[in-house]
Amino acid sequence: MKRLLLILPILLFFYSCADNGAQAEDKSDKKSRFQKYTDCVPRSLKKSSALAKEGGYTGALTLDVVIRDFQSNHPDFENFSEVAAEHLDDVYNYKTSTGTAMNLNGYDVTWYSNAPYHYTCGNALLGSGVQIGADGLPMMVNPALPAYLQTVSSEKALEYGDCTRHNLGSFQQGYKNATDDVSGYKCVAGDMTWSNPVIYTPGMVSPHLAFAPGASSEIDMLNDVKILKATEACDNQYFEQWYADVPGVNKRINTTMDIPKDPNGTKYFIFEQNYNNGGFFPLDSIDPVTRSWISAKYPDQFDPQSLSIYCPPFDYQYAHTQQDAWGQNTYKLCQSWLNYGGPRAVNSAGSGLSAAALAAAENGKLGLQHLRNYGFTMMGYAKFKYKLSNQVPLPETFEFVGDDDMWIFVDGVLVVDLGGTHAPAPGKVDIKVLAYNNHGCHAGEPLAAYSNCAGASDVTGWADDTWHHLHIFYANRQSDGSNVYIRSSLAEVAPTRFGYPTINNVVTKVDKNGSAVNSMYLNTPLSDASVANIMSLGSPSLLVMRETNVNGKMQTVVNGFYITSIKDPIDKGADGFMYQFTGVLKDAAGNVVDGGLLADDRIAFNVPYSKGLDDDGNGGNFSNDVWNQIMSWSKLMTFVVTSSSGQQVERFEEMEWWAENLYSSERVDNPKKPEENPEIEYCED
Repeated sequence: MKRLLLILPILLFFYSCADNGAQAEDKSDKKSRFQKYTDCVPRSLKKSSALAKEGGYTGALTLDVVIRDFQSNHPDFENFSEVAAEHLDDVYNYKTSTGTAMNLNGYDVTWYSNAPYHYTCGNALLGSGVQIGADGLPMMVNPALPAYLQTVSSEKALEYGDCTRHNLGSFQQGYKNATDDVSGYKCVAGDMTWSNPVIYTPGMVSPHLAFAPGASSEIDMLNDVKILKATEACDNQYFEQWYADVPGVNKRINTTMDIPKDPNGTKYFIFEQNYNNGGFFPLDSIDPVTRSWISAKYPDQFDPQSLSIYCPPFDYQYAHTQQDAWGQNTYKLCQSWLNYGGPRAVNSAGSGLSAAALAAAENGKLGLQHLRNYGFTMMGYAKFKYKLSNQVPLPETFEFVGDDDMWIFVDGVLVVDLGGTHAPAPGKVDIKVLAYNNHGCHAGEPLAAYSNCAGASDVTGWADDTWHHLHIFYANRQSDGSNVYIRSSLAEVAPTRFGYPTINNVVTKVDKNGSAVNSMYLNTPLSDASVANIMSLGSPSLLVMRETNVNGKMQTVVNGFYITSIKDPIDKGADGFMYQFTGVLKDAAGNVVDGGLLADDRIAFNVPYSKGLDDDGNGGNFSNDVWNQIMSWSKLMTFVVTSSSGQQVERFEEMEWWAENLYSSERVDNPKKPEENPEIEYCED
């Protein structure tokens, strides 16, 4: 089973230590070089951004993500509010050619009586909602935002629809008149078959997040945060269920979202999944070539209950001629869906017997190309560092385009408000503007007394080198599109918690008596079962790769490390979760390797052997000799290392991604506070 995103966030620690004549040593003599190299004690840990190491993966910005899966008959989902104003009676009274009545399949008297509620969604016909300008700014002041973010557009309304010109014969959608300030796909020369103004519903949520008061000084930014409803609007009657765990109503998935580095070499990270390349469906495994649905991505989720076609539940005038992105007519597929009950007809257990699944099965390849899980909400989180130097020459930004409800908060205060069911609407966060206006650090704001506001003031703004909190709330509530575009230039983001366990680095410190203390920094806590297995099952849970002089020739040797004790983790914030451990390093013959972990060792979690792992895992990332050594150790591993959120270590990353051991020794007889001891030579930043 593939995950939504398997991406390894990397945190690099660099020590620069005095060589003390090591240049004169034989560099092939690894041990003597370590003795010289480690005469200094590290003064600080330096950390890179979310970018990867040179020569390794091209890098990514990674968010922690909580997805909550809903069935499409939830009262706030699949309401077709965009047509309710003109076609309320048409929907309520509609019967298909087979006699299937929509008022017996979700569009009942309750749905009908909520018509005024549906009308509050952004609707040009009714004059509800607020239009977005062609420059991506709202065309009316939004009082839910801070005053310094209430800029209003002076442009014409932004329009979105079907492009006239297509690439490679496929149909495309995009903006008609967006300026360069707006991200997302733009139709060539603004030529459109049809287009509608982009209208959103402001003021649906409170401008402040609520954080659970904990006993400790640390707030769990993924579990102790709540977005609050401010007004009843655009079918948000049960809003308190959207981003909370509600048994029987939704199912929660903890995962990560990778925003890859721009392949064109800019400083941006870009994620784009829209109508033109298949759409944003994080709960579906999809064939990348045929775009056919393969399976649900996670074991604890509902099966897909929607189709990625526009199929309103009434006698839609354009139904006969509608085509998908390949130019295939979708009329028969839509009619099958409605004949089986329509968009809100689901199986009570959330199984594959929904109307959409039955219609897909009836229509073969065309059906599988459109079978999707549309009903979900998503909360994304990232902790990022503000540095004044990163705002020059251009400020850091975070841009988001989405086609249903979307709200972005920084330090618990709203910065982008794009509520409602709408066409893809753009929002942008300018970090420099937030910093200069002391965003989130004013009296009465939810995190004003938290660490992000240390050293901040209304006069000077945010303090340099402070960490801040980005929360994104997104909802996909209707099946006429699932579009997400993210572009960001955030330079430094903390490790994620919901990725599979990854060793960022290991720090080995040797005291004056020669005793070593190993500290391992992980991106996420380990499960209790993994900790117990590490100590009790006697497996080489860590693999250690090092360059060794063998008969005058440097060779890469892989050894196994058997952990004998491991302490509970310490949350080190942006540096990750630190585990202190002891153990024994052994070679392939089972002999103890003297000296334990040494500087420049590369370290990774071991993975239990499987034929598939052996067949697929190398991919040219390792020499055959090194890969064979890894597989030999893999055959001795008896359990899978798992995070506290259930993510498993299932493969070996490229050599460049293995953690590096940072080594130091203290050779003093009278240890004092480091700053007071002149006998210790310190590494400088």
